Amino acid sequence: MAHTTVSEHAVRTVVLGKWADYRPVLPGASVRFLPRDEYVDVARDDPVVGMELATGWLTDLAAELRDPVLADATRQVVTVCPPLMAEIVEPEPPRIRRAYVEGAFLRRLFRFLVEGEGWEIDANVRDVMARHYPFHLAAVEAVEGIERV
Repeated sequence: MAHTTVSEHAVRTVVLGKWADYRPVLPGASVRFLPRDEYVDVARDDPVVGMELATGWLTDLAAELRDPVLADATRQVVTVCPPLMAEIVEPEPPRIRRAYVEGAFLRRLFRFLVEGEGWEIDANVRDVMARHYPFHLAAVEAVEGIERV
C-alpha cells in the first residue's frame, strides 16, 4: 500500500491478511466486501449509522458516510467497502495507510471479542486497541479526526 494510489485490491488484501489472524478465534464470523452503493444500503440498517442520521450528524448518507467498515454482532459479519476505504485513505501519508486500513477493520472486528453493551463495547474496543495496536488506533483517529470506535 506504499504506492501513490491506493487500490481497492490493496484494501481487500490488507483486510484479508488481518482477518486470517483472527478467523480461528471467530469461526462463526465472516467478512464481506461490498461496492459503494450496496454498502450504503447496508449502512442504513446499521444502528450506529442510524443514530448518526437521527441526530443529524449525517444528513446525506451516500455523500457523507466516512465509516468504511460495519459490524453486525447478531450475524457476526464485518462488512467492508473497499472503494470507500481507498477514497478515505488515499490523501493520507503512505506510512499510515496500512495502519488505517488494518485499524478500521480491527476496531469493528473486536466488537465480537469484547464484553459490554452500547458505549461500553466502544470503550472496551478502544482500550484493547490502545494497548495492543496503538499505532493503528492513532491512524484511525487521525484520519477520521475524532475519537470514536
